[in-house]
Parts: sequence; structure tokens; C-alpha cells
Amino acid sequence: MKQIIFTIVGTFIAAVGVRLIVVSDLGADAISTLVLGILQHVSVQFGTVSMLFNGIILIIVFFYDRKMIGIGSIINSFGLGLCLNILDWFGILHTIPNGTAYLSIIAGSIVFGIGTGIYLLADAGSAAYESLMILLKRLIKSSVKTARILLDALIFLTGFLLGGHIGWGTLIVLLLMGPSLEITLNQLPKLKFFRTQEAK
Repeated sequence: MKQIIFTIVGTFIAAVGVRLIVVSDLGADAISTLVLGILQHVSVQFGTVSMLFNGIILIIVFFYDRKMIGIGSIINSFGLGLCLNILDWFGILHTIPNGTAYLSIIAGSIVFGIGTGIYLLADAGSAAYESLMILLKRLIKSSVKTARILLDALIFLTGFLLGGHIGWGTLIVLLLMGPSLEITLNQLPKLKFFRTQEAK
């Protein structure tokens, strides 16, 4: 039950982070850049495209190695898009005050990292994008770092070619999201509440 709660809470926090990043209009993470590019050609909600993208990835991963998929994979892959749509439905973070774009993307990058970290601490199954990265790593027989860089580059390029925006904000996300995620993964387990299992 704690794993499921962590997965849901982490997914929602990550969605808030994504929304803060996107609304800054300064650039975004890889998946958001792709989604924004797709939205240049279809009239649907951001979260809906995110759910469809993650759903396609999960289907591919399921036939390649279904062991990577758990309840957390489903919750995160579809829950992130659903949370983004809910924020849209309630009119939350549709706009930000003038002059706060950089503040928004900095806060969004940190919040996104924290949410992702909480989700990963749940250890309830790989998220769609992470599963795709692992699949790519196995196919090209590379390190995780190489696979992640190559995957991000391909997704960024596809999003850009479709019309997605890449700017200084993209660099900010890349610089801040990783450290925020790492701090979350290193510090939260020190608190008893955030341990989903006893250390071996």
C-alpha cells in the first residue's frame, strides 16, 4: 500500500513540475518537447498525448520484457497525463505572472526531480520512459548513460522537428532535474516513513 501511495504522490508532484516547466515557455524536458511538437498538429490536451505516448511504450516493453512492468508502471505512465489534464480542467498553472518564467522553470525542474524520486523510491515498476531506455541499452549493448543520452537526443530532435520549442529552459531542466532527483533518492530514505522495505 505504501508503494502505491508513493507512486501516486510522486506522479502528481512530477506532473506539477512538468506543468511549471511547460508554462514557462522557455523549453522543456525531452518528453514534453515531443508532446509540444505533436500538439502543433493535433488539437488534444497535453496530458492525453502524454498518456498515449506512454501507453505505446508500455505495449512495446510488455512484449519485449514484461518483467519490467509493475503496478507503478501503469499508475505513473497514465497517471502523469491524467494529473496534467486535471490541472488543465481546474485551470491551474495555465499562465504565470510576467517576469516569472525563469523562476517557474527552475521550480518546475526541482519539483519534477522530487516527484520522480518519490516515484522511484516506491520501487513498484519502471516508468515507461525508463523502460524504453533499458530496452535501448540492451539492444545497442551500451551503458545506461549512453542509452539515456541517445534516447533523449532522439526524442528532443523528433520534438523539435515537429515544432516543439528548445531554448535556455531546456538546459536549465537538464542541469537541475538530475541533482534534484539524486538528492531526493539519497535523503528521503533516511526518513523511516519513506522506506518501503528494510535495508539488507
